[in-house]
Amino acid sequence: MDFVQTWQTRPPEGTPPLMLANSLTAALRAIDSTFSVRLLYLGAPENSPCLPLGLPSANHALFVRDVALCLHGEPVVLARSQCSADSANWRSILDCGNRPLGEKLFDGSLPLTRSPFEFARLPVENQTEALVRRSRFLWNQETLWLAECFLPALNPYLTDNPSPYSQTA
Repeated sequence: MDFVQTWQTRPPEGTPPLMLANSLTAALRAIDSTFSVRLLYLGAPENSPCLPLGLPSANHALFVRDVALCLHGEPVVLARSQCSADSANWRSILDCGNRPLGEKLFDGSLPLTRSPFEFARLPVENQTEALVRRSRFLWNQETLWLAECFLPALNPYLTDNPSPYSQTA
């Protein structure tokens, strides 16, 4: 699948505010205090059992962190952070275990700039498509890509109605 052609700069109409939140960590914590992060993988992307989530490939070695953001222990968002393997700054930030990356990205201690979000529908588990957003952070001329995939398990937390952003293909 060619992910480049699927990305849009505008969110789908009716996208719930949670999916537009600058800090997904803060937004999920505001929904429920049981928010937690489960580290799924840290290392070279070719060894990861997780989905690439449409982040761009590179002509150099990459380093990724794959996590599940959970409410009540259930994954509601899959996230991948990706940087150059030789990026000492970003690699030290990504090596944070089960702590939320958002805590560091949004605490005001780093001189970061963030790109606008891009949105796509990508295939995830069991023939399901889900809304994914991605953006990139720049710090000292080094790039960190971040993609967040909103799983169907998040739907009950969005509204009383089923979300149109996760559907069976």
